[in-house]
Amino acid sequence: MARVFGPQKGATPAQVEELSAGLENWARVLTRDLGVLDTDLYGGPGTGASGGLGAGLAALGARLLPRFDVLLDARLARADLVVTAEGALDHQTPHGKVPAEVARRAKLYGRPVLVLAGTLGEGARNVPGVDAFSGILPAPMALAEALVRASELLTDATERALRMILLGARLPAHAEVSGTQRPSSVR
Repeated sequence: MARVFGPQKGATPAQVEELSAGLENWARVLTRDLGVLDTDLYGGPGTGASGGLGAGLAALGARLLPRFDVLLDARLARADLVVTAEGALDHQTPHGKVPAEVARRAKLYGRPVLVLAGTLGEGARNVPGVDAFSGILPAPMALAEALVRASELLTDATERALRMILLGARLPAHAEVSGTQRPSSVR
């Protein structure tokens, strides 16, 4: 997991190797010290979640369930609009990132999906189930600054996106311009 998600979170190649080695050691220690033999604490489903928290919980006997099954479906069934966020929306998003699964499940309920992302990369337009997306950053800035201001930037981006949705909801279905109807391509 560190090799997949570490670079997305800003880890250098050396840091990725250090994180990966740390997770492997964590799994070894849990297996050795707690005598866990029936669960793959390094590569088992959910064990790498939250920096190895899943492995620790599994070692103590917890039954790991996909986060989506536990939290998402009941909320999606009641939602009018689904808004999710991600550090980077790109070609990797459909391969295990939360917004892709949120979008997939939202479509099962016929819900529209908006993704707010720190960066928009190659493939952002092709993430299945995502109806719209918007960048969180209002202007180019250093990663360190973006991380420090993350809460503020996400709040502002959410407000901007929702204001656009409200504006769109107020547009008449067939506005007239100087007594003539708009061309159908404008609708």
